[in-house]
Amino acid sequence: MLRNKTISNLRTGAGLGLLVLSLAACGEGPGDPTGSTCPDDSTLTWETFGEAFVTNNCSRCHASQESPRLASQRDVQGNIDIIDRVAASGPNATNTFMPEEGEVSDADRKKLGEWLACGAP
Repeated sequence: MLRNKTISNLRTGAGLGLLVLSLAACGEGPGDPTGSTCPDDSTLTWETFGEAFVTNNCSRCHASQESPRLASQRDVQGNIDIIDRVAASGPNATNTFMPEEGEVSDADRKKLGEWLACGAP
């Protein structure tokens, strides 16, 4: 189970290499791992947080063949490290590279970091 592991200890998704290469070509790169952790009492799940976050902030660009594809909970679970490094916030970093359009509150970025650290259940 992924609970109580930090994001930096989670396996890097295969899409991270593609993202890093494409961002490097633009002169930009993903941020640092947030260091978010999963508290034992976390209530964040796909149903209570993740689905709405992804729908509101990721789907307009990443619902089809964009790399990484983020159309489902499984897609998110396969790209935890990428998402953490471009959109989440935690004690070690606040990453605001994504979404390119729209605003995400600091509170929601922290929730995203926590949810990802829990394995995006």
